[in-house]
Amino acid sequence: MFFRTDPNQPGTLRFRLFGFPISIHWSFWVIPILFGGGVGNLVKEISILEPIMDKVDWGDPVVQTRLLLILVIVFFISILGHELGHAFAYRRYGGRPSVFIHGMGGMASVHGHYTRKQKIIITIAGPLFGFLMALICYGILLLYVMGFFPINWKSAGGVYLSIFLFLMIHLNTFWSFLNLLPIMPLDGGQLLGHIMHDKKPVLRGQIGAFTAFVAGVILMQLGFLFGMILFGFLAYQNLQAAERAKRGYW
Repeated sequence: MFFRTDPNQPGTLRFRLFGFPISIHWSFWVIPILFGGGVGNLVKEISILEPIMDKVDWGDPVVQTRLLLILVIVFFISILGHELGHAFAYRRYGGRPSVFIHGMGGMASVHGHYTRKQKIIITIAGPLFGFLMALICYGILLLYVMGFFPINWKSAGGVYLSIFLFLMIHLNTFWSFLNLLPIMPLDGGQLLGHIMHDKKPVLRGQIGAFTAFVAGVILMQLGFLFGMILFGFLAYQNLQAAERAKRGYW
């Protein structure tokens, strides 16, 4: 939902899921590489995974490749799930949406007119779906650790499933919270616009710019350089929107 890229470009993967047309732009696959280092460090610091950390040689190129593959899968499922949340909400109100995922996020596109209440529900459906995925993975991880699955979670083979489940929990929770921040064009920014009846665009832009700046600083402290750059760009974008609104353009 950050920028519009032509889904018909070469290198775009297309398929249907739950009846929705899905397009995956080639630039999407760059995201895990940009986030890889920060997430890898995060995994090593998680207390629940401490008993299995010695099962992995983190300097082994094979292990690093496997972790990157897990990261790709987690990002794909998480972003697709988020956009499917919007898509199912659109369908609930008679829409026929399509989903497009690209290097800066994703979007569920549809034509039609919706009431303010419907727009609010459609907007929050994506983050709520993310929280639901995190909750499901948390339940599976608890059952896994308690021995309800045939694979020993402390074994070498169980390490990767544990990491996958943790990353699903962390990424979906973290991203859903971030996405609800009142920053355009994130869901939180759109939600603020719906609540305010799309009025006071200058104030909305200023709120978005300040919030994005603070989020960028926090992400920098957490070691997510790409996230810092992204929210720095969003801060600039929202500030520019506020300035345009002052001149009568929005």
